[in-house]
Amino acid sequence: MMTLAFVLRLGAGIYLTLALPTHGYDDPQQNAGYVFTDAYRRDTEAWGFTLSATPLWDIFKAELDTDQYGGLLILSGILYRYLSPDAHRPLLIILLAASFAALGVPFLHRAVCQRWEQTLADLTCWILVLYPDSILFGSSQMREPFLIGLLCIAFWGIVNWRQNRYTAAAAFLIGWSGMMVFSTRMGIAALAFLIVWLWLEDLLPKSSAWQWLGWVSLCLAGAGVVVLGWQWLHTTAAWDILLTERNSGRVQTAISELAGGRFGPQFIVIYGLAQPVLPAAIAEPALALWKTIAIMRSLGWYALAPFLLYGIFSVWKAQPGAEKRILIWVAIFTFAWLLISSMRAGGDQWDNPRYRMVFLPFLALLAAWAALRALHLRDLWLVRWFVVEAVFLGFFTAWYFSRYFQVGKRLPFWHMVAWIAALSALVLLSGVVWDLGRNFLKRRQNRIHRL
Repeated sequence: MMTLAFVLRLGAGIYLTLALPTHGYDDPQQNAGYVFTDAYRRDTEAWGFTLSATPLWDIFKAELDTDQYGGLLILSGILYRYLSPDAHRPLLIILLAASFAALGVPFLHRAVCQRWEQTLADLTCWILVLYPDSILFGSSQMREPFLIGLLCIAFWGIVNWRQNRYTAAAAFLIGWSGMMVFSTRMGIAALAFLIVWLWLEDLLPKSSAWQWLGWVSLCLAGAGVVVLGWQWLHTTAAWDILLTERNSGRVQTAISELAGGRFGPQFIVIYGLAQPVLPAAIAEPALALWKTIAIMRSLGWYALAPFLLYGIFSVWKAQPGAEKRILIWVAIFTFAWLLISSMRAGGDQWDNPRYRMVFLPFLALLAAWAALRALHLRDLWLVRWFVVEAVFLGFFTAWYFSRYFQVGKRLPFWHMVAWIAALSALVLLSGVVWDLGRNFLKRRQNRIHRL
């Protein structure tokens, strides 16, 4: 898994660096071989610091336009200044990013093995290794592969706390402090998630006084995070939502048609959860290279989404005890993080996946647990969630094809949404009725058998 993770990301990074100047769009970023604008600007600024006589530590004091935290910028500057002072070699950063992405795999695997079983660990790590967005971001000069690798190390430290506290504490501090260097906000979110995990695992002191003190502390800390986080999120999300409306005439029209625009933020959040939209990736005109990237990213998200939905609604039926508490926490945090990512990114097809990517190890864990549970129980609810997704994709595929290729008749947007909602509700309600009827018949048969 480590080898494949490393080879896929480094190989994709080398290919895109060489292919974008000839097969991408004609702009400075792609002519230089960069997929992401942020990576291009940050890497260019890091090389500029290398050429100058500025001490690298002064990067943290400078007014930075490309890296608000400075961690990846100073790391890039160190690599260029001491390993490549004679020429700008962006593949050095990709090499390091691919290494960090691969490094997280064994820590995640060992942590899930220690807490659950190897089958779940295998499937979780395969999702992490093969998820298309993970490969794309891991093959670029972005923060995400570093954050994911460090998060896996910190996570293993939490799970390993009972076996070896000194090693676990060292791993947690290395992983978490590294995250703080690359992104303070992500580091704080990871700290909150892992502390609650540790508490729910029942590894902290079990006396009633300590437990009450812990719950009170967690509640107060949670309330503080919600209040402060909401103030920041409300301000930034309002601006991002406004940018999305301005940049997309279709989105602006859809929002204005929805009760005069009063539900614009809610629409943007749902729109962001659907990103990257698979029908749009297939239908929208683009160069072959970018169309391939868009389709692969969309396929990855729409393959993962039904498992996440099934997992979020199924963890409540897990085995009682610490396992159930932890899985419920993973599901709640995953759902909340997806909403926050969508709200913060304003429905953007790049920023939504980028924000949600940081906690991909736990999205993969929840999806893997859901897949194994559905397979073990032969649970039809996973099939029903796939049917709901098929309804969504079917209508939007027809809508996009009629828009770009004039194939068939295009429904008004909100009429189509109403059809999707109605048919999806029918699928889910029929599932509830089916389960209730089947349980009723089983109880009746058992009663007859006892008589």
